[in-house]
Amino acid sequence: ETHQVSARRPLHLGAILRGYGGLLIHRDYMCYALTGGFAMAGMFAYIAGSPFVFIELYGVPPQDYGWFFGANALGFVIVAQVNARLVRRFEMGRILRAANLAQTMFGLALAVLALTGAGGLFGLAGALFGYIACIGLVLPNASALAMAPHGERAGSAAALFGTLQFALAAVTAMSVGAIHDASALPMAGIVAICGSLGALASRLVKKR
Repeated sequence: ETHQVSARRPLHLGAILRGYGGLLIHRDYMCYALTGGFAMAGMFAYIAGSPFVFIELYGVPPQDYGWFFGANALGFVIVAQVNARLVRRFEMGRILRAANLAQTMFGLALAVLALTGAGGLFGLAGALFGYIACIGLVLPNASALAMAPHGERAGSAAALFGTLQFALAAVTAMSVGAIHDASALPMAGIVAICGSLGALASRLVKKR
């Protein structure tokens, strides 16, 4: 619906690559795309590491693990619905920065809890819930802000945004397994790093 009939033209590999190249060097687009990408990467670190942490480390029965996973998914959905109301009252960039800050705090808290053992199972679960819930604010706003100036190439912008998300997610998921040390720290540390890098990326957007 964003591609006018009068603007239709044959697809050529060179033109497609130039379109992606323009996006890759567009500072604001890349900052917002990386903000969303690191949020997604943190979630996949949680998906990769939490079964071991909950079931093996803290003794949660396998049949009960789904309650923890489902609670986090529910938090994500609820916060995404809240975001739909917030954007009617507040500027998206402001919401995104606040969500990035909160997500970073939850990630760092998760790492500290994993390192010290303080809070036990429910301390970790609470910090993870907060981090995942914040994605309901980060992803929609980062996506909208990234794509807003690129209506003429919305398809390419959306495709690259998604590719960056899942490329970073694949790296973090593999990293959790690669540095596994029979503790919660690999998962928690990578989640904390992702939250911090996402916040940094959103702060690097050019000031207007």
